[in-house]
Amino acid sequence: MYPFWKRTRRDSEERMRGNTVCDGEDRLLRESVQDVYVAGLRVVRLRRRGFVTCVEIGGLPLLRVERFPYKTCCRLGGLELFKLRRRGTPTGPSAGPLFLEEGRRRLFWNIGPLAFREETSGVARVTRSLLHALTEDTSGDYAVYPVYTTGYCSGYVHARSFTRNSERPGEAPDMPVIFRKGDILLSPVPDTREVESHFQVLKALQQKGVRIIFLVHDLIPLRHPEFCPAAFRDDFVRWLPLISQFDGVITVSADVAEDYRAWRRENGWNGPFFVDWFHLGGDMDHAAAGETLPESACAVFSAMKRRPSFLTVSTVEKRKGYGQALAAMEILWSKGVDVNFVMVGRRGWGVDELAARLERHPENGRRLFWLSGIGDAYLGRLYDAAGCVLFPSEAEGFGLAVAEGAKHGRPLILRDMPVFRETAGEHAAYFTGREPEDLASCLEAWLLRDAEGRTISPAGIRPLSWKESAAMLLSRLPRFQGV
Repeated sequence: MYPFWKRTRRDSEERMRGNTVCDGEDRLLRESVQDVYVAGLRVVRLRRRGFVTCVEIGGLPLLRVERFPYKTCCRLGGLELFKLRRRGTPTGPSAGPLFLEEGRRRLFWNIGPLAFREETSGVARVTRSLLHALTEDTSGDYAVYPVYTTGYCSGYVHARSFTRNSERPGEAPDMPVIFRKGDILLSPVPDTREVESHFQVLKALQQKGVRIIFLVHDLIPLRHPEFCPAAFRDDFVRWLPLISQFDGVITVSADVAEDYRAWRRENGWNGPFFVDWFHLGGDMDHAAAGETLPESACAVFSAMKRRPSFLTVSTVEKRKGYGQALAAMEILWSKGVDVNFVMVGRRGWGVDELAARLERHPENGRRLFWLSGIGDAYLGRLYDAAGCVLFPSEAEGFGLAVAEGAKHGRPLILRDMPVFRETAGEHAAYFTGREPEDLASCLEAWLLRDAEGRTISPAGIRPLSWKESAAMLLSRLPRFQGV
């Protein structure tokens, strides 16, 4: 007679070859299968591998339960049925991170929370674009692997599910990383909770010879706290001293690198510590393949053909200068100057009043366009159709729109800040002042020069591609090894 419940277990074929695997990894590498029988017939199969449990009925996968460090998701096909979130510090095995003493040098790219959720922020775009460029070139000196932390084992796991080809869903699941002396772990996404909860793991890796580096995008929460939510400022104030206890940081501009050095001096941080910088890329071809444009794009491009268009690309938040830019456009419109103002960016923090003003604006949909959540193919077309890229932000670490606008050959109007001078030099028009009239005067002067064919050309700017940006990043790493 068949038992009602029968369990079988087998080892996964995805074992690390030539290495001794610890008990924690062996548990994750094995696949567990449990069968439920009724009257001698199997009705349900539970298949567990890694952090994923699949419920199969009739041989077909029906439900999928994914256990992440801070949440559990239950999916029916591609539909998410429910999500359970957890708070607090995750705990894992006490044996420490997996580690091997010998082997060639590798770069582990910590994608952090991007492994668990979709984000469209500038940091997320930078992280994905650099990862794509780093992993696309397999002939370089570094082998690059995306990783993330999990609450179910100490250390890090390979983020295969993050980069997996959707046409090959049966590839190996995410497995623990076995670190070697000389490896580099670089975290491009600021994540205070991860650093706090894995601080001892990171210290253990550092003591074993793994170099721990963090990417610092800016120090805006410290230098301009008025532009950030209180919770974000508090997280940043905890995060920066934590990462400064490891091996080094790489910033996205020389301006941010000098700002970070000044912060270290101000706070008495002494001793050997690696600080260097690189520049971000401005192309978006790799992310735009296969994307289709929305039907509403036709009206936007039609308006951009009829009159000069100023394009601003960044999250709509307080520090980005959108309020001043809109008021400056209103001054031009009141004078009969026929121009478009095209805004591309998701809605950010503290802009409820501005958002309501934009949505109710009489020019909305005619000469004023706010586009949120669009893809890179659409954005690339907007850059090509724009007469000028306007960047009125009051604080930046780099400014992707400067590189992207220059990459598309668009003239630039920028707020006069050191970081913009660093990337654009004398090949852009600059304005100062925070009043609408200050910017309106600059825009009028630009339109006059444009009509006379005297626009400042961006041809002298040398924007990097993401491939070049990734190469520049890697070129900084050998200097770090001697610290």
